Amino acid sequence: MKVAASIVLICACALSGCATFSRLSQTQDTVSQFDQGVHLVSVSEMAFLHHVQAAECTRNFYEQAYAFATAQPDQKTRRYPQVALNLAPHCTPKELTNSELQLRQKLINALALYADSLEALTNGANNRGLNSKSSTLAKGIQSLASQQKFNAVSANATAGLNAAMVGVAEFVIDRHEYTNIREAASKLQKPLETIIDTLKSENVNDAQGLASKLGTVRNEFRIAALSSRNERGPASFFDITEAHAALMAIMIPRPDVARLNKALDALVAANKALANPKGVGAIPEIAAFIRRGQATAALFRSSK
Repeated sequence: MKVAASIVLICACALSGCATFSRLSQTQDTVSQFDQGVHLVSVSEMAFLHHVQAAECTRNFYEQAYAFATAQPDQKTRRYPQVALNLAPHCTPKELTNSELQLRQKLINALALYADSLEALTNGANNRGLNSKSSTLAKGIQSLASQQKFNAVSANATAGLNAAMVGVAEFVIDRHEYTNIREAASKLQKPLETIIDTLKSENVNDAQGLASKLGTVRNEFRIAALSSRNERGPASFFDITEAHAALMAIMIPRPDVARLNKALDALVAANKALANPKGVGAIPEIAAFIRRGQATAALFRSSK
């Protein structure tokens, strides 16, 4: 009887161990997918921001080109006025400046570093130091945020954003202090929401800023196309199609921005699900996040 009881006990322990291993494996897979989704959205966000800069430069060039092409000579001297026309491929954006882009990059880096660190917790790497590059990034972010370098729409929002960035950086640097995923995800939920809200607002503002001036460029293109038709007749067809393609290059359709922001919302929802005490509740949100991340990444790859 004692032998039989021992066998039962061993089997029970083995089954318990299998169940524990299964839960750990599921958690690792879930967090790994979350990390993948964050990186997909990060790539999409940066692709969008580079598109915003490129669209501004392209629009400015077309405005200069139109002013140059339509300039009229002085009636007395027959000389054309000095109209700026920069034909060089280099451009310095002024609406989303390079320095502002670098700060946006830091916001996105913070999200990716958080996701990487969260995955490290599930892999038993919570006592290991981050690699040199990640540690440098996190400390740099912490320093910038401590100096209130990150800006938002209002003074209160700016203070909250910098505090959020400090919180994420501290987690990345000191993640060994956290014992489980749920605890970490719960503690970082609010900072993530703050960062995501800032990115979403900036995305909308960037798109609106370009759209507000697109009407002027569109009207100039129409006048040029009309002139081409009057002078070249059917041959102007090619000028008109080229004008259409040029306009498309500087447009950022509203649905694209909306889909990017929804992917950012899905990141927040996925992290909230990771913080759920039930644990397994994270799976559907993670799956939805991955789908949005993949779709958004494909969308912005195709728009290049």
